[in-house]
Amino acid sequence: MSKRTRTSKVVMSIKDGRGSGVCADYKPWLNIQDVSSLERSTRVRGIKSNRQHEL
Repeated sequence: MSKRTRTSKVVMSIKDGRGSGVCADYKPWLNIQDVSSLERSTRVRGIKSNRQHEL
């Protein structure tokens, strides 16, 4: 039997294009859904970049 190869989360994030782009096309490394939390989270649109900022 051959072993299954597993890719790390970092490699998958780079292939997905996270951490790259300019202004409105920028994809952040982390989204709100990526981190578990019991606290409140908000999403607002940036005035200059017109992209979503997750706080």
